[in-house]
Amino acid sequence: MAEASKKQLSLEDVVPHSHDEVAELLAPSDGFSVYEDYGDFKILVVRKMTLEKQSLLFVSDFFLLKANSVYFYDREAGTFKRFTKGYEQLLHVLEKAYFGNQRIVTGYADQIEKLEDDLFNRHIPSYFLDMWFDLKKDLSRVENYCSRNLVVFKEFLKKTDSLLKDLKDEYKDIEEGIQFQANNALTLSNRLDSLHNYYDSIKGEHLNKTILALTVISGIFLPLNLIVGFFGMNTEGLYFHGDPKATEKVVLVLAVVLITCLLGLRIAKAIDHYILRFLLGRYDFYKNISNRLNELDQRLKGKV
Repeated sequence: MAEASKKQLSLEDVVPHSHDEVAELLAPSDGFSVYEDYGDFKILVVRKMTLEKQSLLFVSDFFLLKANSVYFYDREAGTFKRFTKGYEQLLHVLEKAYFGNQRIVTGYADQIEKLEDDLFNRHIPSYFLDMWFDLKKDLSRVENYCSRNLVVFKEFLKKTDSLLKDLKDEYKDIEEGIQFQANNALTLSNRLDSLHNYYDSIKGEHLNKTILALTVISGIFLPLNLIVGFFGMNTEGLYFHGDPKATEKVVLVLAVVLITCLLGLRIAKAIDHYILRFLLGRYDFYKNISNRLNELDQRLKGKV
């Protein structure tokens, strides 16, 4: 830790009492953020985010506050070190931690934006649901983390207000940064929910198109099967019975029915696309928006 006293202190050196309770708070390396007031000293545990092995993890920094002195717990050495600049140095450590947290939250925002672009361009990745679940799970953890951190930090500022002096505004900026991260995580989580709804809509549309294709195929071949079955009956008085060109005529009838079905489907699509959408203006919203903006511009110019 930069600018910390080189003198290494044990728990008994810095804590006059409640050793077992403090040791219990020290034990977990990823303990929750907490602020504890023991009267003659205070405990501040600050949890921060980190990314390792393709997963979101948390690590905790342990600080002990005694009057104007601030002690940092070095987990590797298992000892305490006193900050030579007290709360000023604590401020720099917290700023670095929360800046790192913000970078991680921004990274999640970038991934969600990429996922949005893929969906809006109708390029659905095969791993969408897996990625969505991982993002949703991590953002839920980030939301809980930020909410707890905000409560702990507010309590810390309230109890140490008289000791911060000229650093109050800078510590307040950290509090606002935590609030921003909490709001950002909530917004990202809501965007993920919207993405999942959009994904369901696209998959539902694909399913409807598949069902429609199967229905069209069935609608085309059902009349053909009916005609073939009709002429295949072994009864007297059938059309073209005894006609040497009966096979050609039946094939001609089948061809006419098939072409009629195919052309009828294309004509229906053309009517929907060109007449209903364009001629009636159902989907010409860009032009409508542009006309509306031009109308507003003319009104503003008229007032000027």
